[in-house]
Amino acid sequence: MKRYISAILINAMLIQLAGCYSQKAITYKEFCNLQNVDEAFIHTTANKSIKLTTDSLKNSYVKWNACEDSIIVSSTRTIHEKNYSHAVSDTIKLTSSEIDKVYIDEYDETKTLITIAVSAAIIILTGILIKDNFKMSGGSFLGGQL
Repeated sequence: MKRYISAILINAMLIQLAGCYSQKAITYKEFCNLQNVDEAFIHTTANKSIKLTTDSLKNSYVKWNACEDSIIVSSTRTIHEKNYSHAVSDTIKLTSSEIDKVYIDEYDETKTLITIAVSAAIIILTGILIKDNFKMSGGSFLGGQL
């Protein structure tokens, strides 16, 4: 039984490692020309990373306005203390010369298809092995005779 659980856990690890998205490094100029970017990472020349996200479920709101020569990043986050919560806002302006790389998440169809195909094959093989072991054990789930 441990083999079968391991086979399922290996599939879960495979999907976690391969994933459906991968990060792609692009230049700042390419980033300015993109539309509908929900998440990006900016790496500055001073080795500082800034995460741009539109996910409001994490109590962190980030808005940005990217122009050809600079980007303005406005962020608001909620700080929860003992008896109350309050919002903290920050605004950062970076020139294009201060930005080293921009990373965006890109859908990787090939990795997704390969991961799903390999996982499906392993699950099918595991099912066949369980079925064969069930038949060889006389039909009892625990392997003993009734």
